[in-house]
Amino acid sequence: MFAVVYAPNFGLQAVLRREPELRSAPVALVDAEVSKAVIVQFNAAAAASGVEKGLTPIQAMARCDRLIIKPRSHVQEQATTEVLLQTAYAFSPNIESTALGVCTLELKGLQLQTQDAIEAWTSKIITALTQLDLEAKVGVAPTPALAVIAAHSNSIVRETAEFIEALPIQTLQPSPQILDILSRWGIRTVGAFVKLGKEQVAERLGADALDLFESVSVHSIRPLNLVSPSEEFSEQMEFDHEIETTEPLLFVLRRFVEQLSLRIGLLHRVIAELQMELGLSSGAKYQHTFKVPSPTGNITTLFRMLHTHLETLRTDSTIISVRLAANPCLPEKHQFGLFEATLRDPNQFAETLARLTALCGPDRVGTPLLEATHRPDSFRIQVPDFSQSTQRSPTQSIGLQLRRYRPALTASIEFRDQKPLSVHSRTINAAVTDVRGPFHSSGNWWDDNRWAREEWDVQTADGALYRIFRSHEGCFVEGRYD
Repeated sequence: MFAVVYAPNFGLQAVLRREPELRSAPVALVDAEVSKAVIVQFNAAAAASGVEKGLTPIQAMARCDRLIIKPRSHVQEQATTEVLLQTAYAFSPNIESTALGVCTLELKGLQLQTQDAIEAWTSKIITALTQLDLEAKVGVAPTPALAVIAAHSNSIVRETAEFIEALPIQTLQPSPQILDILSRWGIRTVGAFVKLGKEQVAERLGADALDLFESVSVHSIRPLNLVSPSEEFSEQMEFDHEIETTEPLLFVLRRFVEQLSLRIGLLHRVIAELQMELGLSSGAKYQHTFKVPSPTGNITTLFRMLHTHLETLRTDSTIISVRLAANPCLPEKHQFGLFEATLRDPNQFAETLARLTALCGPDRVGTPLLEATHRPDSFRIQVPDFSQSTQRSPTQSIGLQLRRYRPALTASIEFRDQKPLSVHSRTINAAVTDVRGPFHSSGNWWDDNRWAREEWDVQTADGALYRIFRSHEGCFVEGRYD
């Protein structure tokens, strides 16, 4: 058995996926690349107003003054084809991109034995595509060719003879010459055409008529040209008018996140990363990658990441296009230790960090990381990496903990034989009763960032322990030991 997913008026649907608010209005599609643009597709509202295929835009608007004319978009058709194939792949591993807006699926191995099971299966496909703003019909039949015919009427074919008996001969789309001959012979249905016999049809009407005969034969099963859908999930849109504020952009991005989450969810995956690309009127492109701390399919969480970033985004020119791509992954499953503390919501924590970064600057929010140098108090701020395990190996503190003063306190230190005798600063005025040192350290002698210092650990008369040092900048109290 084979199934065919057929999306009528595919080119028009591809355009309206980006503007779903126009679905109830009369809309027609023209191919602007041909020399004489005429109406090639139109929706039900336009048909009800008298719009027909082949009319020029002016003729069509004369019949319906509310008619909206849209140009055909090959970019949107390609993107919508990927949506169709990826959705079909979620229901069968064997799929074929048969034609524009037509996808054939082989049902072998799917355990669809009863009529009810097949109807439930086709209903799930139609529902999934409807959620992705794509109207479709599904036909099921013993051969791919019959499944295409069945898809136009949303039918499930069990008995081939009964199905084709009453089909109009126009269903097979014969050439005008063959259709004229069959009409003069009084052949009005496919059933009457089949009764002529295969050899008689080939002898009198030639190879073209034989192809028509084979298309309704239950014994004519061609192998499918199997394809694998793209592993990239993306949505994109070119704006009719330049965007200057974030409100319309956020409206579009919200729909993109919903669509991507649904498409990836059909494959039982979640989103691990989002890539946003904004096309600017200056010709430049703004790109940003969002790492999802805890991969998820939650629409609110994913959209909030984009919203937080765009709140502080400033571009040098207006926005004319937007593209959002998602990288899927398997849902994460963790077995944490009994006494291991974890974040309740890593995504919410990442959003808080993003807001703090926007307020304070990228070099002021994160985790302090020691630099590969012996220079005291030398560190850099690193953004937390949520891809790493939250479990840390146990560490053992050795010795006293130094509580640093930032900046170090300027001090006046009295020395005798290179040993400090007393320390005087704005917070410390005491004699030194015990001392360890000096400890010499230096570095970066090869450039202008060179440094050198002498350090002592001292105990004052009140029993407090401090670290003091001397450098070319003067004497300082660096910190106090707990």
